[in-house]
Amino acid sequence: MDLKIYIFLIGTIFGSFLNVCIYRMPRKISLWKPGSHCPNCKNRIPIYFNIPVISWLLLRGKCSNCKSKISPRYLFVEVLSGLFSLATFLRFGFSGEFLFFTIFIYSLIVISFIDLDTQLILNKLVVFLFVVGIALNLVFKVIAWQDAFLGVLAGGILMILISLLGRIVFKKESLGMGDVKLAAVAGFFLGWKMILFATFFGFFFSLPVLIILLAAGKLRFGHYVPLGPFLALALVTFVFWGQVIIDWYWNTFVMHGI
Repeated sequence: MDLKIYIFLIGTIFGSFLNVCIYRMPRKISLWKPGSHCPNCKNRIPIYFNIPVISWLLLRGKCSNCKSKISPRYLFVEVLSGLFSLATFLRFGFSGEFLFFTIFIYSLIVISFIDLDTQLILNKLVVFLFVVGIALNLVFKVIAWQDAFLGVLAGGILMILISLLGRIVFKKESLGMGDVKLAAVAGFFLGWKMILFATFFGFFFSLPVLIILLAAGKLRFGHYVPLGPFLALALVTFVFWGQVIIDWYWNTFVMHGI
């Protein structure tokens, strides 16, 4: 079997665990006990019905015991994890960078879906990401330490300034501290230049969705919208194409004085 297929399949297995994290962490349930079970009937899921992607498709998105619906998000997260695992492998090969950025992206997936469900970015996830990032960088030296810690400062300070601006404009809290912490830790992985660009991209990515929701009457002006998923999308974009985007910006708008 082609190595790329193995990478994808292993990624879907990790995606299955990410689903566990997404469901259990905000509910403060152990990630290890009890084993996989239906949240409706509490019936334990047999191992042959716990195969990533395949089981959901074979069961048509229903519990094998009580036939209650299983959210298609489980399938989506597994496929997404497999695709990002493959994309990171194709970009970095088997290397420290591959491990460094794969764990970064996995964490962003968990953070994004929990933020969508709860409007919270859990401290434990941000701390985990920061500690693991430092440990991996000690071993593999993926990013220069000066650039990494300047990225922490740049991401955190920029988001604090945006938060203060939002408070002035909207007369209330408009940006959670979880977003500030996420941007700071993401700065460690991307460095100060990329995190500055990526933060603005996160807000840019959110604009079309906000406009559509406002136009459809699903959202009122001033209501809180989770920024985490949009920021995560921008961060992943810069993992793969960050330097290309910065070089394009520099050559187009700075070097030519536009």
